Amino acid sequence: MGEGNAVGGVGPRVSRGIEVYGGTDGTVSWSGVELTSDVMRELGAGPWAERVGDLEATRDLVTELRSLATTDMETEFISSLLESEPEPLPWQVGEALAEVLLEHWHGALWVWDGARDRRTRKASLPGADLVGLCVADGSAQLLFGEVKSSSQSAAPPGVMVGSDGMIEQLKRLAGKDDHLTLMKWLRFRCRTPEHKAAYHTAAGRWVRSGGKDIQLFGCLVRDTTPDQKDLSERAAVLAKTVVEPMHALLTAWYLPVAMRTWPQHVGVLDVG
Repeated sequence: MGEGNAVGGVGPRVSRGIEVYGGTDGTVSWSGVELTSDVMRELGAGPWAERVGDLEATRDLVTELRSLATTDMETEFISSLLESEPEPLPWQVGEALAEVLLEHWHGALWVWDGARDRRTRKASLPGADLVGLCVADGSAQLLFGEVKSSSQSAAPPGVMVGSDGMIEQLKRLAGKDDHLTLMKWLRFRCRTPEHKAAYHTAAGRWVRSGGKDIQLFGCLVRDTTPDQKDLSERAAVLAKTVVEPMHALLTAWYLPVAMRTWPQHVGVLDVG
């Protein structure tokens, strides 16, 4: 699969981590990547932070609300509301990281804003963690995927196995049952000419292939020592379902800091 995003651009390229293992089973590729402390700092000060907290929109809101406060009591009221804003949970931070790395390293195109679309802590996308387009080699595919975060020492961790694990979820996404719901959700958010053109290309490939020409992503975000057993056996299981022209990429990203501290490693908005 080609890298980068041919529609709309992704801004400055972020540094890559260190690939420590990888392999291929049929149309399923899998790889494990260590993110160094330097890469963590680069991401935490830029695209990762923006994806987690929608910082620009929040800054605009803070400025606007403060301009409406005309007394000390009103200013104190606004400050108390902003301070009560809950910190993102580690799994939400992990999901935001996956979106950023897929965008910068694997041609993912998000036509929606993760922070703004999840208006409540219980909100989610319709049937998948990831819904977008995969742009590469002058064409586009529908992109569906799942993200799991885990600090469990077992390899693979529990989030990868069982009926609610990543592989079973990806197998369900490989079927056509939920495709129309996901496509309708995605089409509504394609507002620019570039996004509409990419969507029509991807939808055309889906129609001509009888619903099989899509790109699946399964992303595992970890704070453990890299272990190919996180993905290798799971990839072999998924390969029994994913066949041409469908493709899937399973990737595990290993962070050098504990999962419980991930929210502390993204940019913090000063609302004081």
